[in-house]
Amino acid sequence: MKTANFSFALCLSVVIMLFTKCTRSEQDLSVTKDASALKSGVTISAVNLSNLIAYKNSDHQISAGYYRTWRDSATASGNLPSMRWLPDSLDMVMVFPDYTPPANAYWNTLKTNYVPYLHKRGTKVIITLGDLNSATTTGGQDSIGYSSWAKSIYDKWVGEYNLDGIDIDIESSPSGATLTKFVAATKALSKYFGPKSGTGKTFVYDTNQNPTNFFIQTASRYNYVFLQAYGRSTTNLTTVSGLYAPYINMKQFLPGFSFYEENGYPGNYWNDVRYPQNGTGRAYDYARWQPATGKKGGIFSYAIERDAPLTSSNDNTLRAPNFRVTKDLIKIMNP
Repeated sequence: MKTANFSFALCLSVVIMLFTKCTRSEQDLSVTKDASALKSGVTISAVNLSNLIAYKNSDHQISAGYYRTWRDSATASGNLPSMRWLPDSLDMVMVFPDYTPPANAYWNTLKTNYVPYLHKRGTKVIITLGDLNSATTTGGQDSIGYSSWAKSIYDKWVGEYNLDGIDIDIESSPSGATLTKFVAATKALSKYFGPKSGTGKTFVYDTNQNPTNFFIQTASRYNYVFLQAYGRSTTNLTTVSGLYAPYINMKQFLPGFSFYEENGYPGNYWNDVRYPQNGTGRAYDYARWQPATGKKGGIFSYAIERDAPLTSSNDNTLRAPNFRVTKDLIKIMNP
């Protein structure tokens, strides 16, 4: 970790100023999205860019967000957001790739436009792999097969796209033969990603579960544990973080909330953010919360491109994001 030669408070104040200077106004964003808008970007001075990178490299609670690729402006006409609109001080963006086939224009835009732009600002770009079924149901079900599978992931997402890591989404407690396969696949991935790899590439364990047998067997392989805490209470966060505490440092633990997804359904209404945006809600409680055994690693959001001025908790209109909540939470965590 690099050490800044100025105070963290000064660095963060500069970053907050960048929010104001580098994020378009809501009115401007809502007018149009065309090719020139996609390619545009506010120029950051060398001094401000240096301060931004110093902030990213400092000891702070990080902010991460899952970005739904199918709502990006490069994916389909009628979409508003661009990954270039993300707040400069977002530490990590998770590419959540549903409904975006390999031939879609988004992928070339990600590689040639978004990744270089975000890297210049010190923002890590992580690909979400989903669960581990692709390794455990296809190819060789042995050490050679898992090794080949893991290398192919590294070659594609790091070698071709220059991404910064992977995220696996585990929402079950595997057992028996499935458990054995999941552990073997994770160990194969950890040769290329995570703290044991030596590559500097990030490995995120994303889950809605308490620690499972699978997690316990693989805990040392991950940089971060992301808990999908949608709709929960801070009391629950304290309980669950305590269950994870024997296996990870709390600086690796990030609770997450969800923005409202358009056309949601009752089982997917979490109400983690209050609308119209007013600076209150469960997401804000999570930002202020800390585990009983140390400081948390930060916070993450799902559907970050829905951080927009919705008119109600069930507003299905596709609106240009203003990232107000994301920026508020960063300020709360790093005053």
